[in-house]
Amino acid sequence: MTPNLAGRPDAPPIRPSVPPPVAFRRTVPVPSLPPDRASRRVARRLLPAAALPLLVASAGPASSEPAAPAPRSVAECPVLLDASTLESPPVLPREFRAAWITPVDGGEWPTRPGMDDATSQAELRAAIQRASDIGLNAIVLHVRTAADALYPTTRVPWSSYLVGPDGRAPGFDPLAFALSEAHARGLQVHVWFNPFRAAPPNRSRAAVGAQAIARRNPQWIVRYGSQQWIDPGFPAARQEALADILEVVDRYDVDGVHIDDYFYPYREERTIRTRVGKGRRRRTVTRTETIRFDDDVSWARHGRGTGMERDAWRRDNVSQFVAALYREVKARKPEVAVGISPFGIWRPGAAPGVYGLDAYAEIYADSRKWLREGWLDYVAPQLYWELDGEQQRFRRLDEWWRRENVQGRHVFPGLLTMRVASRGAPWSGSAITSQIEWLRAAREGRPDAQGHVHFRMSTLMPQAQGALGDRLATSLYATPALPPANPWLGPTPPAAPEVTPWCPDPSTLPGDGGAQYGAPRGPALSVLPGDTLRVRWWAVQLLDSVGTWHTRVVPAAERRLSAELAPGAVANAVAVSAVTPSGVQSPSRMVRLR
Repeated sequence: MTPNLAGRPDAPPIRPSVPPPVAFRRTVPVPSLPPDRASRRVARRLLPAAALPLLVASAGPASSEPAAPAPRSVAECPVLLDASTLESPPVLPREFRAAWITPVDGGEWPTRPGMDDATSQAELRAAIQRASDIGLNAIVLHVRTAADALYPTTRVPWSSYLVGPDGRAPGFDPLAFALSEAHARGLQVHVWFNPFRAAPPNRSRAAVGAQAIARRNPQWIVRYGSQQWIDPGFPAARQEALADILEVVDRYDVDGVHIDDYFYPYREERTIRTRVGKGRRRRTVTRTETIRFDDDVSWARHGRGTGMERDAWRRDNVSQFVAALYREVKARKPEVAVGISPFGIWRPGAAPGVYGLDAYAEIYADSRKWLREGWLDYVAPQLYWELDGEQQRFRRLDEWWRRENVQGRHVFPGLLTMRVASRGAPWSGSAITSQIEWLRAAREGRPDAQGHVHFRMSTLMPQAQGALGDRLATSLYATPALPPANPWLGPTPPAAPEVTPWCPDPSTLPGDGGAQYGAPRGPALSVLPGDTLRVRWWAVQLLDSVGTWHTRVVPAAERRLSAELAPGAVANAVAVSAVTPSGVQSPSRMVRLR
């Protein structure tokens, strides 16, 4: 099948949509997120560039609305004045706030296969817009659930979660679309792969990718219970899975690559019933046994001669893949983060008092080794237990993972946010907010970076039970945050950007004044990098007439930044800093406007 390749360099660019205006909302400072202790009086609300111009309320009393500056004529250009007497803007806190987006098990996108392009785009855009609205700064987008893809490629078929029974390809590139929409809103995009799952269970069309692999390399496919797997014991199979990921790194402007806990399958059991006895004493005897993963062929060819035990060889297969993934991503694009989300328990008893499934022995994941070796930029251990639940697992495992972080990478725990909206034994919304508060307090004053990942985005959508997304937006996420920097990927800060006034001529702008293309409709600033270091984002802070700073994160491709807080309401001052792909921030260039 020849896929649609929209989104490649020779295709027309995808223009991000303009989100609807945001209603007034009073911001709430979060003292546990440093460094805003010194600026409690300053309230800040993150405004994505694609939503410009948006209104933000001040942190004043609930009964008062912020006083907007006097409206100015669109034809009036901003005039730069001496800013030396102004107080510097507050330092932006750092915290990784992300959510997984997946089609699996009634997920966020696509919710059903075979949707028309407009519906599919609207659904994906809605999830991205919601992530921005509630204060997230990253999404982890599932682009390969098995041996198929949710992006156009000649390497594997389209995902069965996306295309309908007729197999018709969508008329757009979903990954290019997601990147355009997310980046326009100041969100990072980490692409999520399951490299060794050939077909998930119970999906009639899901085996298409596995069948394609089986036609080329039938020995790679192992049937295990209700699933099909690509055997990691074949070096060529590992290389093929790696090449699939690297194709995306090469073709797309992604912020990160993400894999989870699926390497070898979690063990399944089968029931065996046997008739025994004779005559009236004849009866059925039932027993269960663990299904064996049949990798005899790869073991005979590639394992037996290594001198390792079979289990150790399986672990080494996975560790070789993880090491190669990190090495090859960095060889292509050093700034692209590599993240892994393993099962929360490395080995029973490793964290004192914590016992449970042994991921080291069962799925052959030596995740502690990957962290200690520095073969990742962040680890998101799945801490899918309540804060004060069984064995104090959440607290003890978070502490254990941070102790094992000898390379100084980031530990961003995965939270089981979906339990808030589950039908059986749901958690209260405070279960998740309490976890976030505990994680912040545990890291305060320490070198550990702040951050966490929600599983999953559907629980944070407007229609979700419990209104958790709204609660986070007005409390724990009311103060905006940049993702933590990865200084080991490039520690040098860029120079402060060059900022000059710019004023549009409305008669030269198309249609609605250029808003659909992100062009400022009123007074604006022209911004350029201050040196040759690559810039990923502009952090733009605008000061209103009552002394409140408002923050936007804008893609560095934008070279004209609005100086307005709202149509006709020009900021008193603007501070612009450059942020590199590794997250290192420049000094601010602050200008005062007349």
